[in-house]
Amino acid sequence: YDDYERSLLISQMSFEKTFGLSSVFIESTMMEYGGVPESANPAMLIMEAIHVISCGYEEKTEWGKE
Repeated sequence: YDDYERSLLISQMSFEKTFGLSSVFIESTMMEYGGVPESANPAMLIMEAIHVISCGYEEKTEWGKE
């Protein structure tokens, strides 16, 4: 990895530690007014929502501790 790729990876790992592994959820935290990414389709959003509301999703995340 070069320095840029390494910083992106560290940033991604930081977001995952804070918010869990949902890429849609992580991306929505970076949007100015929240919401969902334009690239997200309804079926994917339903799957991500079920994943995020599951009992174990928040486990071992900073978000879950708050």
